[in-house]
Amino acid sequence: MKKTYNIKWFKDNISELLCNYDIEYKSFKNGDFGALNQVEFNSDKIGGNIDFWGLDWLGVFLWDYKKEIELINVLLEPSEYNKKEEIINDLLKILNNNNEVV
Repeated sequence: MKKTYNIKWFKDNISELLCNYDIEYKSFKNGDFGALNQVEFNSDKIGGNIDFWGLDWLGVFLWDYKKEIELINVLLEPSEYNKKEEIINDLLKILNNNNEVV
């Protein structure tokens, strides 16, 4: 069964884990791939955003402020279910490895 990634999913599954982060929710009615709901999260070490597009595209960006390197930067098509699952797992692993998730 395919998993749907959206703001509700983020709030139910990830937001509570990001206690050391500033989290900001943004929405835009007319994006490139339909309406866009974006979650931006930042800490002293790591920051990034997840873009949940109305047409089921998923964008994930993650930046390491200390090393000044890009850790993740992907835009996934609606049909890329397995890649979406992989990138979310990669995101969570990175956050866990940096002791940012409690």
